[in-house]
Amino acid sequence: MNGPGNRQTSGRYGVYYAPESGGGLDRFGAAWLGRDNETGQPVSPALPDSLSPDEWRAATESPRRYGFHGTLMPPFTPLPDVDEAGIIERLESLAGALAPFDLAPLSVRVIGSFLALVPADQARLGEVAEACLRAMTPLRVPATAEENEARRTPGLTPVQNRLLDEWGYPYVLSEFRFHITLTGRVEDPDRRARLADILSGLSAPVTGRPRPVRELCLFHQPDRSAPFRLIHRARLGNSKENS
Repeated sequence: MNGPGNRQTSGRYGVYYAPESGGGLDRFGAAWLGRDNETGQPVSPALPDSLSPDEWRAATESPRRYGFHGTLMPPFTPLPDVDEAGIIERLESLAGALAPFDLAPLSVRVIGSFLALVPADQARLGEVAEACLRAMTPLRVPATAEENEARRTPGLTPVQNRLLDEWGYPYVLSEFRFHITLTGRVEDPDRRARLADILSGLSAPVTGRPRPVRELCLFHQPDRSAPFRLIHRARLGNSKENS
């Protein structure tokens, strides 16, 4: 897929949902995580008095590196002969074949020990995630046995272990669960509950109603020490009909 003038790939790419640029949910996500998805620039958070800057910084350290998003295709390393233009071309072709839809109302939920925004219904998201996985997987370097074993945590079910062996990730297809991560692990249940209350209040203006999904977003991480950044938005469906 290399061609004249095309930049060779490096690092990892992921296909994500991200809010429409400049909208209320996009502004909320940038302010909460303290970083803009597209520019990578810091954003000053507007924190309530009940949350100290140090506690906020610790809670958001992990998701800040990944950006405000919901995963559709987990991060992957491209094959050596696949360049960035080829990845974008494949994503544009996929997006053009998928119809726009609405994201069901979001709410703050506890998932294990972290907090996330979770939609009330995930059926359409699951279909789109499967389409992304099947379309983009041929471009990725297969996971090594060592990488799979590193992801094989004790709590995985037999189905999740099978998906890990086949796809390099256990939470795909039937095990896919969409969420927009808001915090890293918060082990103390009282602190977690307090953060959930704070986040429910902060996110109230942008949750509780459907939101349009009109794009698939490509994120790029140049190397494992760098944050992910949104580099391309691929329009869903026919651009003339949906513009």
